[in-house]
Amino acid sequence: MMEKLRSLLHYPAVVLFFAFILLWSIADSRVNDRKESDLENRQLAQKPVMTAKNLLATEEEKKFSYLYEQYINDQFLGRDGWISLKSRAESVLLKTENNGVLYGKNGTMYQKFFTLSAAVKGDGTQLEANIENVGAFAARHPGLATVIVVPSADQITTDELPAGAPFIDEAPWMQKLSGALAGKADFIDLTQTLRSHAGEYLYYRTDHHWTTLGAYYAYLAYAQSTGRTAVSTDALKADEVDGFLGTLYSKSKKVGARADVLTYYPQLDAKMTIIQLLTDADRSAAQQAYAAGQMTEAAYAQLADREVGLYETDKLSTRDKYGMFLWGNNGFSRIAGTGSGKVLVIKDSYANSFVPFLLGDYGTIDVVDLRSLKSTTVDELIAQNGYDNVLVLYNFQSFSSDTNLVLLNRSAG
Repeated sequence: MMEKLRSLLHYPAVVLFFAFILLWSIADSRVNDRKESDLENRQLAQKPVMTAKNLLATEEEKKFSYLYEQYINDQFLGRDGWISLKSRAESVLLKTENNGVLYGKNGTMYQKFFTLSAAVKGDGTQLEANIENVGAFAARHPGLATVIVVPSADQITTDELPAGAPFIDEAPWMQKLSGALAGKADFIDLTQTLRSHAGEYLYYRTDHHWTTLGAYYAYLAYAQSTGRTAVSTDALKADEVDGFLGTLYSKSKKVGARADVLTYYPQLDAKMTIIQLLTDADRSAAQQAYAAGQMTEAAYAQLADREVGLYETDKLSTRDKYGMFLWGNNGFSRIAGTGSGKVLVIKDSYANSFVPFLLGDYGTIDVVDLRSLKSTTVDELIAQNGYDNVLVLYNFQSFSSDTNLVLLNRSAG
């Protein structure tokens, strides 16, 4: 045995290779699992628990093997360093895209959006299903809803696009949505409005959201549609925050990326109550977990209703600066405005920088994220609160892939 071990010394490269693998494995196994990556601005996969359910799962994304692979990919030693090294290497090779992000002119970045998602149920695309979902909702509440689907940046800032990129033409789909809503709801197509301001700062360069200016132009169109007097930004003083590197940067890690400036209006602030729409079963389970010591006090406190302002300014010192608007994506929030009447906003994150402009128009602004609407339905909210308007506001890309819009038509019970 010793003779065989001594013979390995004649192959130092092999010995070093296996020693490296052994030491790396030991070091990697001792690294504490991180809950999120500040560099990538996202939650990281956690170590899955093996159960009969995930062992017998037929859907790929629910299988234990898939969950464990995601965990390994997210938690390996030195992940941030390797990601940055990959980005630098690709910059040296003059690549014009990375990780689904295309590089345009003047430091702009665009989400790669060449194909539509297939429908989760049935044939066709999820976009077609969502147009039907919104159409059915509007038909059930004729004259109540206004729908805004914000065109993607690649449809507006066309002079900045990477050459030859075959982005989806959103115009025919906007027309199809308009037709589905005709006589049932107001549809605001912002394409021409935003194109008339295309030389202005409407979309962030490094993030998939529109800027506060882009949101303001949409608000002006909405105020005109609903017959309300729009607030003028001339009477407001903007706060500007430098150094914003958003979600597209987090995906691509482009070397030398040109940081964005985030703007907000501190005067457009009000009391916002984040209301936890939990089912009785979820609330009971949380109470039992807390009593048994399986849930921390901080986590349990998050299940209680909270009163805050519209802006979580602590976020401005983090990478996720856009998350400061409305404290991110909460399931249900109620905002006290200074106007009259009530509005329900059903939205994705594009609405987060839009909603503050509504403060002077309504006395109550309810904001819903359909992903967290478990203990009630949209129809119940409308019946209980007597809204004057319902605004459905999504970005085109999220509208085309969101599987939760079917919940617009979920019945009670």
